[in-house]
Amino acid sequence: MNLLLTSQKGSEARASAEFKEIALQRGHRKLHIEKAGFDGILEIEIENSRDFIAFMRDYVRSEPFRVHFIQRMIPVDVVVDTTLEQVRDAAVQLAPQVLPGETFRIDITERDSPVSRKELIDTIASVVDRKVNLNSPDKVFNVEVMGEYSAISVVRPDEILSITKLKRSS
Repeated sequence: MNLLLTSQKGSEARASAEFKEIALQRGHRKLHIEKAGFDGILEIEIENSRDFIAFMRDYVRSEPFRVHFIQRMIPVDVVVDTTLEQVRDAAVQLAPQVLPGETFRIDITERDSPVSRKELIDTIASVVDRKVNLNSPDKVFNVEVMGEYSAISVVRPDEILSITKLKRSS
């Protein structure tokens, strides 16, 4: 999985079909979509997820009424078990993506987390030796906890696409 897609609960099949149609228009033939263990979440494997998100941003701006069921798209760098040790190891692996002089923040979305939010934040922050900026960071450590596993990525704030916000601003 290198992309998470969110939709309304109960609209996962429609969001999946919508995503497939757009991906095929873009020329993506190799993709795998699976419903996550939580309502409203699809796990996707697609070639170059960040490029696809950039494409979707332009697509929604030009065709805002063609996207009905996809709400958010979040790139994923690594998937780990939701343990402090594995989250720490992932943070060590991903920390170099926050370059010297850049700032960061940690965003955590919890779904049935076996570990507390504070523990996750403290674990990640302990291995990232950069300044924190909660309002306008250069990079975001994004953690999507889904019970026993977590999808983690380091992204620029604009790499997480909220279709709803984009439609409102267009």
